[in-house]
Amino acid sequence: MMTNVHKNTISFLLGSSFAYIFIWLSGVVAAMPVPEFLQPYNEFVVPYYSNTLIVLFASILSIIIVLIVRKAFTFISKQNIFYFALPIVLFLVSIFVFLNFAIAPLMYAAIPTLLVALIFSSGAQKA
Repeated sequence: MMTNVHKNTISFLLGSSFAYIFIWLSGVVAAMPVPEFLQPYNEFVVPYYSNTLIVLFASILSIIIVLIVRKAFTFISKQNIFYFALPIVLFLVSIFVFLNFAIAPLMYAAIPTLLVALIFSSGAQKA
């Protein structure tokens, strides 16, 4: 049986790994070519295409990982969400303080991830 300390530690480590995943995901999306059918629309492609892909891929990846964690460890609670979100928020704050220019793509990945975790935790609380 897992104690709360073990569950919170796993949640903290999972949140820390997501901080790395955000950087990896932003790099992968930045390297993706724009599809040919979108290339004539420069006013859309430049500001929105990569951010839309980051939100989409971060959401899908978050859902998959949170479902796996929920199946494997059978826990997601509000306290676990706090320890999951803590390294993500601290990472984003440190990036904002030291590298102000790099925060936007990471925010596009962090917000859907935190929302997915919050939705799954509230669903687990009701069950």
